[in-house]
Amino acid sequence: MVSPILRDFGMNSQGHFQRVALSAMMDLDLKERVRAAVDLVDVIGASLTLVPKGRMLAAQCPWHDDRSPSLTVNRERQTWKCWVCDIGGDVFSYVMRRDGVDFVTALRSLAEQAGIEYQTGPKVDAGSKDDKSTLLAAVKLICDAYFDQLDSPSTDDAKIARDYLASRGIDDEHRHLFRIGFAPDSWDFATGLLKQNKFRAEIPVAAGVALNRRGGNGSYDLFRGRLMFPIHDMQNRPISMGGRVIPEIAARHGENAGGKYINGPETKLFRKSEQLYGLQLARESIRKGGQALVMEGYTDVIAARQSGIEPVVAVLGTALGEAHVRTLKRLADRVVLVLDGDAAGQRRADEVLELFIKADADLRVLTLPDAMDPADYLNQHGREALQHLVAEAPDALEHKLGSLTAGIDVTHDTHAVMQAIDTMTGILAKAPMLDPLKQDQMILRLSRTFEISQARLEDRLEKKRAEEKERKRKAARFRAAADAAGRDSRPSETSAGPGARNAGPATRNTPPAPAGSATGPIDPNLLLAEAAEMELDDPWSMEQSGAAAGPAAATAKPSQDREVPLSGFDRELFETMIESPELAGRAVEAIDPEWLDTLSAKMILAAYQELDLQGRELTVETLLALIENDFLKNEVVTMQFRLAQREGKITQTPEQRFQSLLEQFHRRENIAEKHRQIAKLESLALDENEELDLLKQLFDSEKDRQQIDH
Repeated sequence: MVSPILRDFGMNSQGHFQRVALSAMMDLDLKERVRAAVDLVDVIGASLTLVPKGRMLAAQCPWHDDRSPSLTVNRERQTWKCWVCDIGGDVFSYVMRRDGVDFVTALRSLAEQAGIEYQTGPKVDAGSKDDKSTLLAAVKLICDAYFDQLDSPSTDDAKIARDYLASRGIDDEHRHLFRIGFAPDSWDFATGLLKQNKFRAEIPVAAGVALNRRGGNGSYDLFRGRLMFPIHDMQNRPISMGGRVIPEIAARHGENAGGKYINGPETKLFRKSEQLYGLQLARESIRKGGQALVMEGYTDVIAARQSGIEPVVAVLGTALGEAHVRTLKRLADRVVLVLDGDAAGQRRADEVLELFIKADADLRVLTLPDAMDPADYLNQHGREALQHLVAEAPDALEHKLGSLTAGIDVTHDTHAVMQAIDTMTGILAKAPMLDPLKQDQMILRLSRTFEISQARLEDRLEKKRAEEKERKRKAARFRAAADAAGRDSRPSETSAGPGARNAGPATRNTPPAPAGSATGPIDPNLLLAEAAEMELDDPWSMEQSGAAAGPAAATAKPSQDREVPLSGFDRELFETMIESPELAGRAVEAIDPEWLDTLSAKMILAAYQELDLQGRELTVETLLALIENDFLKNEVVTMQFRLAQREGKITQTPEQRFQSLLEQFHRRENIAEKHRQIAKLESLALDENEELDLLKQLFDSEKDRQQIDH
């Protein structure tokens, strides 16, 4: 059995809210063990100075210009709160915000810090290619060896590499800071070193430092005769590396020298679409300045850092993507993509417009003049000139409009204007849930650019959205048909045993179980994260979900309400539940989720229900352990701190307040029901007797309510 709230939200045709929770996401025992083993005061105190503040501790908040300590830490409850920023949570949410990582990464980091084994799947064999600790050790060994080769050059090639690096303007301080190294021009330097240190033969390839030989007979070094740039995670551990050619060494190999840059391959440690070069060094400056500069190369980042520009990172052989923006958004509101001024840079600038539309971030694009890259521009013009360009960088929409209208007479070139409008509205249509204010502002800018009325542009946008929905419907039908074909090709489970004849219809014709079926625990944390993908006005979605969605499918609130703060009755209800876990158990049974005003409140109630179904204690500590969304954590912790501030000042007991809230909820529901009946009366063509019966029901209901109230 799963929570009724979770069942109500299980209506999306594409499987949203119908996933069985991952072990790491639902393993409350692991979360609680880590939470108990790590002291929040130690974690915060490692980077901030904590001072006593009454019964609590306080520190200067790193997320705003804090002149007096306003980040409050409750050691007893292991929670923190900054009222100025309106953020807070537990040790997990602090690490998430501090490091700009997701919950799973924060959990893994704290588990390692506490010496607790973090296991999300089958237990791996220590020393194997699936053992991340082994891969981390291997990558570190090789990175350190490459660094030593360049730090104390003992060969002619190493001296050539050192001289070349100096010619590029990189000084010793930053060579050490970024741990730049040199890979000898050898086929077996890295593989041989790992073998000497008793690593298994499979490790060099699994760690991303070697390639398998054809025929499967061993492996050989991936990086040869190159400057090496280690890539670190947020814990400052090397997880991969990239290599740049050294012209004098590359000349020996002619056409076989390979590309100018080679990035390490995807491994269990490294994902190009998620990692950013230099982020572990730039994190604090990005957070304090509220802005991140994203460049395209290792040397661009190092050159910027040498010039005094610290909040700078680089993508790793891939375009800036959604995962990158999500990571940077946790640290700063503004992201500036600094691109080379060549044609390739212009193409990449066009690609980020969809990111700008989808992301709730100030994403800007700076294309450097004269086809220069950032390192060259800094060398010729200096830091202040680049900072001026960054300050004036247009947002992605303005940049795209500029490129589309370049050389176009918007008054007379009708064909080119229509093509540009189709391009822009087509991109806008792809955003699943575009904020209405953002849409209005974009439409206004398009209207002014192309001198076309906003109404016309909105009509074209709706047409594009209809086309996009039709495309999605066709894709969904195709996927459904493909899935059905796959099921048809497999033997039916009901035909596998001796009783197959009496088993009824073949299971391959049975539709997928709805989210509310007893297929296993469902992670309530997915609900908030996936709410943005819900499109309840899509008839294809409703057709596929059918009755399984329940009545809530028709009344679910728009997903833009997913992060509305708690207030009024909702907040008071949860405060009584936090004060009295016994009341929390009664509230789970008595409160209808439809009585709650926001999706945020429903998600917290869903978490309480899930805890209740698992037989867990309904304490605020267990609630915080289950909830992973930092917005919801902040809401819960805010209520905790409010209760602490009001301690001794509340005249009513939690029981009295709870009973009063129940009465208020029932009264509101009665009023809502009366309005529904009146609407029904107005909308239906009833004969005189039916109207009288309905009116009598309304009158009797109102009389009963007044008798109850008095």
